[in-house]
Amino acid sequence: MDYNNNGWGPANIDRVFAHETGHIFGCPDEYASSGCNCGGGWGRFGIVNGNCENCAGEGGVACLMKGNTFSLCEYTPGHLGWSPQLVVPNFGYNAGGWRVDQHPRFLADTTGDRRADIVGFGNAGAWVSRARADGRFETPQLVVANFGYTAGGWRIDRHPRFLADVTGDGRADIVGFGNAGVWVSLAQADGTFTVPRLVVNNFGYDAGGWRVDQHPRFLADVNGDGRADIVGFGNAGVWVSLAQADGTFTTPQLVVSNFGYNAGGWRVDQHPRFLADVNGDGRADIVGFGNAGVWVSLGQADGTFTAPQLVVNNFGYNAGGWRVDRHPRFLADVNGDRRADIVGFGNAGVWVSLGQADGTFTTPQLVVNNFGYDAGAGGSTSIRVSWLIPPATAAPTLSDSVTPAFGFQGRFPMARSRTQGW
Repeated sequence: MDYNNNGWGPANIDRVFAHETGHIFGCPDEYASSGCNCGGGWGRFGIVNGNCENCAGEGGVACLMKGNTFSLCEYTPGHLGWSPQLVVPNFGYNAGGWRVDQHPRFLADTTGDRRADIVGFGNAGAWVSRARADGRFETPQLVVANFGYTAGGWRIDRHPRFLADVTGDGRADIVGFGNAGVWVSLAQADGTFTVPRLVVNNFGYDAGGWRVDQHPRFLADVNGDGRADIVGFGNAGVWVSLAQADGTFTTPQLVVSNFGYNAGGWRVDQHPRFLADVNGDGRADIVGFGNAGVWVSLGQADGTFTAPQLVVNNFGYNAGGWRVDRHPRFLADVNGDRRADIVGFGNAGVWVSLGQADGTFTTPQLVVNNFGYDAGAGGSTSIRVSWLIPPATAAPTLSDSVTPAFGFQGRFPMARSRTQGW
């Protein structure tokens, strides 16, 4: 054989073999004469043929399944079954110049299609990449020219931002705690957002004197109406503004004279606080990890809360010696009974207290002797795991874009929850 065969002859037999091997793993042809189109569900992850020469922008890029090259287009790795895949060449440190200390990023369903979209607060404002049914994302679009580092002067250490459904329409809205108070941009069905409006002249850096390192703020449905309410842990205790169907909020009310900077002496760097439904009634309850252990105030239908009760004399700063910079604690339903349980990553591993229907919790049990400050290697010298949280001036919250840092070397440990026993 001495013919070139349009670049697919013996001189390029290695490329021919590579191309045909791609077919073995479900990769589609991408050159025009193959009759390809940009649809379908190909390969390991059922991804579209987005680089098809017949329909891709500018005919696609030259790559393994389209031309005489060893390069891979952005779709082929997913067809082959490689993971992770680059789905958006933006929102990254180099791709877009995004920084953790300037640009919060979230995953939230902004259109009500039950798919989590990427929402990033960049320099120019809020950008959204909508999720597609094939697991990929649309090109980022600037949806609000505000809430940004430059557009509005929003700062991580002053102005928490959240995505939460405040109207009950199934779409996540933008909620920002600015200088003048709380600003809201309502999500629309087409993926756009309304112009931001000031809905509460409190909970802000100037309006109320709220500080990230002293006063955690959350969005949670505390009265079970399907709308996310504002919950702020201020100096005097817990303040709540109930969400209304039109996207406005009621005047803030002091609902618990505890869990606050002055009321109870709670500190961000010592006492994590959460909103979670611990008794399965559909209303978010207050859960605070104090000095003596875990305190709970149950949410009521009218937006008020019961007096705090000590429900577990562990997981606390004094009770158990738990530290924010060493021992992450969470609320999550681990047994499927629709009640949030306490999950703590201690020195010896993972401890769990199961939520009960009356708002109490079971005695903590050690369920995994790994993922802990001391219990990290799992008895294997081939694995080094450092379970540490980077130092921070404020405890991690959704608004801080700070999450526990996990370091792995060698195999990755894994644990699965079980519905019965441990």
